[in-house]
Amino acid sequence: MVELQTVGFEILTDSTKSEFQKIFEENSKKIDRMLKDAESFRIKLKEHSKGGRTKYSLHAQVSYAGKTMEAEASDFELNAVFHKVFSKIEHQIEHVFHISNQNKRR
Repeated sequence: MVELQTVGFEILTDSTKSEFQKIFEENSKKIDRMLKDAESFRIKLKEHSKGGRTKYSLHAQVSYAGKTMEAEASDFELNAVFHKVFSKIEHQIEHVFHISNQNKRR
């Protein structure tokens, strides 16, 4: 299992933390399989509130084989931010390692 380090998650409710844990478990398995040897995830959550609405930004780092891969996302919906950042990491992995199902011959 991949090590998870979180910063800024003390602002979340228990139900939101459990939702994040569920999303993280699903996506970390997929990312670990794509990288073959992911070592750790570092995720920083920031809350920005100007006026009425609260905006969340998430910065994620994945360490693997002595290298790191980073992605950032922000949105007003917290679950959308979680999904966006994991999606960005997956796309970055596909770009770097050229692992995509689009160009495979049948």
